[in-house]
Amino acid sequence: MSLSEKLKELREKQNWSQETLASMMNMHRSTVSRYENAKAIPNYQTVIRFAEVYKVDKEYLVEELDRLLPNVEAPGYVLKENPEDPDMGRILQLLENEPELKKALVDLSLVGPKRRRFFSDAITSFIKLEKRHKDKF
Repeated sequence: MSLSEKLKELREKQNWSQETLASMMNMHRSTVSRYENAKAIPNYQTVIRFAEVYKVDKEYLVEELDRLLPNVEAPGYVLKENPEDPDMGRILQLLENEPELKKALVDLSLVGPKRRRFFSDAITSFIKLEKRHKDKF
């Protein structure tokens, strides 16, 4: 069974609408639809979140993701959990403490690559500016 079929079957077993699931996952309903119709492939973290929401073993869904993305170890392609990476720990803590930032980043992931690069550059510039001026305030 494909990942998209599993996601749809799990949602239907819970008798949830796509809207309900989207709210629980903090994403747009159309994103859920794209995952269930195999028009988009969720990243590793999203698959883990689906497993948590559905209360199933993460390997049940991750094994399908690994088949869809056979080169998951390529740098920058899919981020897997790495408890030894202190930066990822900080990022995960920040996302947990700042739900609006998490929502904004999810929205950012859904825009086109040129717009995403623009926003990424803007965020980076603001952070650099803040670092440069933080001693002045």
